[in-house]
Amino acid sequence: MNISYDYVMSESLKVESKKFAQKKHLSDKQPSCKCYDNATILPLKEDYREEKNGKWGKGGVVDSQGNFVQESAYTGDWVSQGGLYEYSTVVSKMDKEVVYIGCISSHYGHFLVDCTTKLWALLKLKKNITVAYTGDRKISGNEKRIIELLGVKNENLLHVDKPMSFKKVFVPEQGAKPGVWYTKEYAAVFKLIQENIDNSVAHFDDFNRKVYFTRTGYSDAKKKEVGESTLEKVFFNNGFEIHHPEKMDLIKMMELVNAASVVVCINGTIPLNMIFSSNKNLKLVVLNKTDVYHRNLEYFAEICNLNIEYVDVYNKFKGNDLGLGPFFVTVTDELKRYLFSNNMTLPNNFNSIKYKDYFIFILLKINRLIRNKLRPIKVRFKEFLSNTK
Repeated sequence: MNISYDYVMSESLKVESKKFAQKKHLSDKQPSCKCYDNATILPLKEDYREEKNGKWGKGGVVDSQGNFVQESAYTGDWVSQGGLYEYSTVVSKMDKEVVYIGCISSHYGHFLVDCTTKLWALLKLKKNITVAYTGDRKISGNEKRIIELLGVKNENLLHVDKPMSFKKVFVPEQGAKPGVWYTKEYAAVFKLIQENIDNSVAHFDDFNRKVYFTRTGYSDAKKKEVGESTLEKVFFNNGFEIHHPEKMDLIKMMELVNAASVVVCINGTIPLNMIFSSNKNLKLVVLNKTDVYHRNLEYFAEICNLNIEYVDVYNKFKGNDLGLGPFFVTVTDELKRYLFSNNMTLPNNFNSIKYKDYFIFILLKINRLIRNKLRPIKVRFKEFLSNTK
């Protein structure tokens, strides 16, 4: 892993990265996978009072004696999920063996970071075992593709949306605590996915494609990010292909990445996908939309030995986090230095100041302030509705 901060202003961000690099993250721990006879899986039950404290809600596995199986819970660096709640003892019963992989978030980035820590068990258990999970919806899209790339067929996926008991439930421990530690079993999950992708795609002798992954077509980004269309044009004018990752199947995305010499994208969820690439020649250029340190990206980079070059594209209108925003990105002095150092250019008479973008940013900022004020009311209303069911 090689990390470059040549085009980064924030000294605190560099310090955080250095601290992370000095720590050992590969653990000698060997995660276990215990089997429970006649156990019950409780679906996700949201706890809106605890949501602000980083808790996704309760649910998980209960043994035949009514005791909560702690290994079925999830404990991350900033979020947790799992716990016992009252439920009817008359539950649906299935005469089959299942492995419980936890609660699956509907947010793709959280899925990659927080919902993959138990997948290592799929490499150890017998083929065609039913894979049970909880969450507010059935998995789809690239979350489903990732599970399939571990050898799980669609008919063997089971979304548990009501209390259900099984003949046997295998409950794996976490193979990692994202951003803190990981095991070789956890790393093997991504290695296998890389191999299975390589077996499914075309191979190229030359790594000469230049790719820019944009968020301009992503509906959620439009609610909190301003200015990326300008960056997109700059890289397009320098020979980069423009692609929308949210519209791409993971296999097709990695076929593109594996043929590239450089991939450029905004910091956030998109660069996390590079953990599925086997391209050892790849240079990943990550455009910082704020000065907040993205530890999970460097955690993934360590696991897959990824080379990253950071470039600041934010100005004084920086966000205070990586997710909520709003964010204002533009052609900064740091980006100009990066472009010129890599023999790239800016169009003649280029003007990075877009007054329309400033106006939109102000509207998004006002919208965020209003939503923050209304959030406590929204939480109480959701709690009221859940208690009336």
